[in-house]
Amino acid sequence: MKNVTIALDDETHRLARIRAAELGTSLSAMVKAYLQGVASGNAPAGAPPAGVREMPQTFVAAPSLPPVSEFVPLKKPRQPGALRGQIGMTDDFCETPQWLIDAMEGKDDDEFWPAD
Repeated sequence: MKNVTIALDDETHRLARIRAAELGTSLSAMVKAYLQGVASGNAPAGAPPAGVREMPQTFVAAPSLPPVSEFVPLKKPRQPGALRGQIGMTDDFCETPQWLIDAMEGKDDDEFWPAD
């Protein structure tokens, strides 16, 4: 068993479901019967010419733009070190304060933040 996806407008889908209910069948069974008829050459309606497709939605082509001769990035490339000298670190940056170690080890004194 294979699944097939088809594009239908809402009104055709609604009417086909109503007709299937009137016939006591499903829309899938109706489509299957139709495709079996097409495959055996007994289709009620002629098949469309080869290569013809019906677009489910209207297609609007994008406006023509002048051709681009080379790739142009949308933004400047990153410059590593652009903030060098503008950001400072404190001298004790790598040292973990004792109050933080105590808090992580559960030895804190129930204060939310140390008083400096």
